[in-house]
Amino acid sequence: MTDIKNLLSSLLALLKLALKSAYYQQAIPSKVDEGICNMMTSLYTSDKAEQEVISDGITGDDARILGFFAERMASLAVRENSVERVSQGLSALLLYARTEDPRDVLLVLSLLHDAAIKTSRTPKKVFEEASLIFGGTGLLADFLNRSDEDKSIDAMGYKESKNEEGFLYVRTW
Repeated sequence: MTDIKNLLSSLLALLKLALKSAYYQQAIPSKVDEGICNMMTSLYTSDKAEQEVISDGITGDDARILGFFAERMASLAVRENSVERVSQGLSALLLYARTEDPRDVLLVLSLLHDAAIKTSRTPKKVFEEASLIFGGTGLLADFLNRSDEDKSIDAMGYKESKNEEGFLYVRTW
């Protein structure tokens, strides 16, 4: 349990750094992104009790940073053609979903769904695997059961774009 508390402490420190550093405007990937990616990957092998420690320890602004991280991972997943980035984004988003408005979560789910289609062609499998880590089975299943139009990035206020780094999902709101 000490290891998971150290992981939580390290993750919270990264999230605080992101809060102080205009994280949303940084290049993708940033050092903060890579740090959070490493933390999300470490959580794949944790047990339910350890996952609860992490879940309970992340609230408020820290959780909202994970929402931004999930958005960023969707873009990076497409750039790198990486299902792993989609999974990392979904894991972070499920942590974010524990304390935030589900409507906000749906917006970002559309990006991760679109990225999963672009990188793996099987979003259902990617979403199911992510739900094993931090739950969210109902949320993810409900999203997958929506019509294609209601899952689209357009319906959720995003569009595809590019910047000097490559592919990027951008908000239209």
